[in-house]
Amino acid sequence: MALSNPSNSLAAGFIAAALVLLQPQPAAAQRLSDAEFSQAMTDLGAPDAEVRVAAVDLLGRGGRRRRAELVPHLRRLLRTDPDWRVRASAGRAVGRLSLRQAVPELVTALGDAQLDVRVVAAAALWRLPDESAVVPLIALLSDADPRARQWAALALGVARDVRAVTPLARLLADSDASVRMDAIRSLGRMPDIGALEPLRAFAADSDKAEDERLEAINSIALLAGPAKVNALVTLLSDSDSDIRERVVRSLGQVGDALVIPALRRARGAERVRSVRAAIDAALREINQRTRERAQRGGAVAP
Repeated sequence: MALSNPSNSLAAGFIAAALVLLQPQPAAAQRLSDAEFSQAMTDLGAPDAEVRVAAVDLLGRGGRRRRAELVPHLRRLLRTDPDWRVRASAGRAVGRLSLRQAVPELVTALGDAQLDVRVVAAAALWRLPDESAVVPLIALLSDADPRARQWAALALGVARDVRAVTPLARLLADSDASVRMDAIRSLGRMPDIGALEPLRAFAADSDKAEDERLEAINSIALLAGPAKVNALVTLLSDSDSDIRERVVRSLGQVGDALVIPALRRARGAERVRSVRAAIDAALREINQRTRERAQRGGAVAP
């Protein structure tokens, strides 16, 4: 996922560091000696903000074995430190160490005056989804900066709360491509059927970017319930052959025997070889699933 470029190198470091929350830390980076741990804990109270930042980062990477000791200190720094760099580092450490006790501070940090703290808090909540964060994350979807909107969309996708469906759907018209893309992906994780129509309409709009339309089709296929199959069938006649092929492949993955007539009609009208091949593969896949279902004693569709 591509984040918009920050305006300066310092902000770039903190924003890019949020991505580390998405990656497991190597085992070698998760160990501090007792002396190193003790010194870092002392440095948390240093008057120099840069020393505090370095200590927080060190503990976030190497303090997993002593997480319980770190919780109150990181919560305090995230809540009250006067330097935004320390608050951002504390939020990042909370996410890295999966300190769920600090979720209230992360939720508060979503409203921090400093963009970098808001982004790091949203990234940490991606790791620590919580119902209490849903409403503040929805509010963050209206942030002036696209990086904050993007991370809010990502965190809401993991939370999978139906309250986020309509706000996420509004982001399909966002001015930033990365925000739109992650809104599309998060809508595909929603357990509510309300996500289907915005995604279908977006996928059907030939004025939208093709890569985003393709991602919308992927998200439609991920939704629960049979209505998604009908939505995909309506896209079989799209003028873009890449869209048609992605729709066909999705139907092969989630369709049942009831879509076979529609696929056969599409096969007869199709002039692009790769799409015809995809239809043939989808038909084989659906027929195979139908046979397996019948062998397990399930109902056999006509």
